[in-house]
Amino acid sequence: MENLLGTHNAYLAIRSDDQLENRFEPMVLPLWQVGEDLCSLLASFAAAFPLQRRSLISSPDMARYLLTRSEGTIGELARLLTSAAIAAVESGEEEINVRTLAMAEYEGPTERRRVFERDL
Repeated sequence: MENLLGTHNAYLAIRSDDQLENRFEPMVLPLWQVGEDLCSLLASFAAAFPLQRRSLISSPDMARYLLTRSEGTIGELARLLTSAAIAAVESGEEEINVRTLAMAEYEGPTERRRVFERDL
């Protein structure tokens, strides 16, 4: 159900503008799954961050953890990892690991939706 809500919200954003709606055909993208493609993506993220230590985030266990926190979308995954990289620099850890992921200023989509609905 959460996937449909996120997809539905993106669809509504495009539908709110007639010009955008006429230019783009809606398409549902699948969520990431643990596997070679995801591990390769995570290795690319790790290589892209200018940290002094190597971030070992491309293992299947770490991939499962990251998917759970990010709810499987690439945008959320990027947001989480960027926040963790900032925490890594600020803390002096200089790598993305379990500690820096815990320190990251990141709330997943479900949590942000709960906060939003609570504040209504």
